[in-house]
Amino acid sequence: EVSDTGCGMDTQTIARIFEPFFTTKFTGRGLGLSAVMGIVRAHEGALRVYSEPGKGTTFKVMFPVVEEAKEKQDEEGVSTHWRGSGTVLLVDDEETIRAIGSKQLRHLGLDVLTAEDGRQAVAIYRERRADIDLVLLDLIMPHMNGEEAYRELRQIAPDVRVILASGYSESDIASRFAGKGLAGCLQKPYTLTNLRSLLSTLLPSRVAGESFL
Repeated sequence: EVSDTGCGMDTQTIARIFEPFFTTKFTGRGLGLSAVMGIVRAHEGALRVYSEPGKGTTFKVMFPVVEEAKEKQDEEGVSTHWRGSGTVLLVDDEETIRAIGSKQLRHLGLDVLTAEDGRQAVAIYRERRADIDLVLLDLIMPHMNGEEAYRELRQIAPDVRVILASGYSESDIASRFAGKGLAGCLQKPYTLTNLRSLLSTLLPSRVAGESFL
């Protein structure tokens, strides 16, 4: 509710104030209240006006009560509220991709470690294997590529869960690594939705009420 103590309006003026381009002033285009009414109607609301000449004006905006908000789902049917639990080792030689990927993973509630090539990834995994729940591994990298790193990781832990990311199509990656225990694959550039959909099948959901940084 908004009220003023201005000059007020007569009934003829009130009847027209929501018309586009109607104005009683020398300045302005007469679109303000028309836009307000459009927004209110878009939200299935209503707007009432109380005014008399010399007694000011009161606007009351009313919206329907929403009893229960529906949880949104992405196109894969995964809740957009999904948050995972665990630590992901993100491996990519491009700093920008590591930065964006880390931000996406943290948004999904996960802890993140990063490596800039396969050699560094293997060293980190060997040292912190007990802390790492999943490896998101780029396929094409200098020094040691994703395929070589994957073999090394499997030697350290045959049950290591690895998602391979590549500019190749997911079907190409899947056929290339068929029968080799790959946990999944992502085609780059991948979106938050792609990441959420795949990770939700591989990592446990965060317990309701559990906080994360």
